[in-house]
Amino acid sequence: MVAFRESRTAKNLLISYAFESQATTRYTFFADQAAREGYIQFAGIFRETAGQECEHALRFFKFFNGGELEVTASFLTGVVKDTKANLVAAAELEKYVHSSLYPGFAQVAREEGLVRAADVWDAISVAEVRHEETFRELAENMATNRAFRRESSCTWRCINCGYIHQGSEAPEKCPACVRPSNYFEVFDPKY
Repeated sequence: MVAFRESRTAKNLLISYAFESQATTRYTFFADQAAREGYIQFAGIFRETAGQECEHALRFFKFFNGGELEVTASFLTGVVKDTKANLVAAAELEKYVHSSLYPGFAQVAREEGLVRAADVWDAISVAEVRHEETFRELAENMATNRAFRRESSCTWRCINCGYIHQGSEAPEKCPACVRPSNYFEVFDPKY
């Protein structure tokens, strides 16, 4: 078995750390753009996902105990676009990570006998699948004008104050805190 610091797995862990760190920052930029466009709920989801990506980065970071390693990789660069385009870009990134990048890294780790690292990539990929699904659902809601309305009555919650509203669309403004409709999200009271 190859020494950990000289393994391909160690380099892949550093690449993963960098990818997750960049995703944290990218989603923070996307959250700011969504908020500027009035998509407060989407901004919150981008920020929540950024926090989750930061946790993924921390998990990869903890494989190392100091020192320095050099790693070279290609990283996505881009611009902050409108919220719908940012949602699609985020979904595509998540798809690449969970369907190609991390499964390949996990396979290398297993070949090198580093099963714990492979298990981490597998586990984080589960979250990345859900991130992709969420971003695609939100983009679809924007494309079909369903961000703040539905075909039938549902429960809406003000994300600022928690006010609950029943109807096919969010109210123009929250009766409790007077925030506009873009502060409402579809709410599933089951949990």
